[in-house]
Amino acid sequence: MKKLILGIALFGGLSAANAQIDLGVKGGLNFPTLSGDSRKIYSDSQGNGLGTKLRTDFYVGGYAHYKITDQISFQPELLYSKQGAGLKTNDNSKAKFVTHNINIPLMGRYEIMDGLNVEFGPQLGFLVSAKMKTEEGKTDTKIKATDNFKTFDFGLNFGAAYKITDELEINARFTKGLSNINDYYPTGIDNNFKLTNTYFSVGVAYKLAEM
Repeated sequence: MKKLILGIALFGGLSAANAQIDLGVKGGLNFPTLSGDSRKIYSDSQGNGLGTKLRTDFYVGGYAHYKITDQISFQPELLYSKQGAGLKTNDNSKAKFVTHNINIPLMGRYEIMDGLNVEFGPQLGFLVSAKMKTEEGKTDTKIKATDNFKTFDFGLNFGAAYKITDELEINARFTKGLSNINDYYPTGIDNNFKLTNTYFSVGVAYKLAEM
């Protein structure tokens, strides 16, 4: 995976000198969950694991788009992303993990037809903070959970984007974390407890400047 990151970054860097560069902003909705042994992170009063589900949140950030050829481009991004997971319950309560992340996608893009791009690339993720939030009746509880998760996350992105105008683009992306981000049970207590970030996102991007 390190070779993949270095290869994409080097390819983009060497090509950037002669490439057209667009700078812009982007944002949209995330639909995140936690995959793997998620039933172990939340249970009812009898100790039965209840697992996770998708929840809805948002992301926002910026990008630099390097056009290398008429069809091939490289797009690094810097995003603030709210992730985590909804937590299943067997009563009227609601619960969720909310994580605040800084993500750096390094996307290779290929234009398969006029305005329509497919994209693929690695993503580096950094956890800023995490909380577990529960709601039961009129009582809301927030518990700090940053120490339950590892700080660094590595994943892969797959997606597509369509340019509506020269400035405006709509996009959709699937992100699959490959790193075990569990830090809830220390190594040696449960080495098989694995959690990974998994989420879909949809949004828009807007070009601000061309260099």
